[in-house]
Amino acid sequence: MAALPDALYDSAAAKFGEGNIAPSRWPADGELLLGDEVYRPVIPAYRDLVPTDGPWQPVWNVMGTLSELHGEDNVRLVVWFGG
Repeated sequence: MAALPDALYDSAAAKFGEGNIAPSRWPADGELLLGDEVYRPVIPAYRDLVPTDGPWQPVWNVMGTLSELHGEDNVRLVVWFGG
């Protein structure tokens, strides 16, 4: 993924405020024209990042079974990244 141009952050600060220069902080309908390119925030859904039919499918299957047994509000996935 290519880095965003520095001018984009200056334009975002002018349009959305100093605390909102990253596209993830822009309003959902916010967009900036920079040269001949339009920049819009993209908010991926969790299913876009970890599809149900990918390598995590066994985990989702187990979580589905647990939620049937114990209720959806009683099932959580905790991931620890550490050594």
